[in-house]
Amino acid sequence: MIQMKYHATFSLNCFAIAFSGLTLVACGGHGDANQHTSNDSSAREISEATHAGRLPLVPGTSVGAVNLGDADSLIHQQLGRPDHQDAAMGKAVLIWYADTAGEYPLSIFTARDMGNDETARIQQVRVTSPTFETADAIRVGSTLTDIRSRYQVKALETYAHAGETYTVYDADAGIAFEVGPDDRCVAIIIHRADAGASSYLALRPPND
Repeated sequence: MIQMKYHATFSLNCFAIAFSGLTLVACGGHGDANQHTSNDSSAREISEATHAGRLPLVPGTSVGAVNLGDADSLIHQQLGRPDHQDAAMGKAVLIWYADTAGEYPLSIFTARDMGNDETARIQQVRVTSPTFETADAIRVGSTLTDIRSRYQVKALETYAHAGETYTVYDADAGIAFEVGPDDRCVAIIIHRADAGASSYLALRPPND
């Protein structure tokens, strides 16, 4: 594994600009007719959500205007070099921090279909900022009760941080929630509905 630390920290507003300002041309880049229909629906959600002042999380599909399956170059163009990178076996986790205090880390898991497609494509996106929100108003800070009222979730794994235990709850729709000991969501992961939230490399920052 390779770990690198960069210093490309910037304000949370830059995340908002990047994720709402990315062109929607990426929506039609690959896939069949059903994928195009799904992307058209996602584009409408993105437009409506951005107009309402939030950045949409679409389970199994997208975060803002960034779609699962997009090339990682799209993110690099908008956010620059990541603050942290861990890579192995054609897979990588890229992490950016919203400010120098390390708040609101954003993680992206990419993978190459080695031998078939050498482009690193986005498989999962983990957000920790309450700026991102689902169409039914679930975001970081929502309670587990709220989440369960909208999604059928099951406990996937637990992890320890600062002496506390956190649980990852996954939904078949393509969204997972990291919930703290106070039963409030601290991070949301968007992933393909047919793949689950587990990844080859850890999405959480190395100090978590």
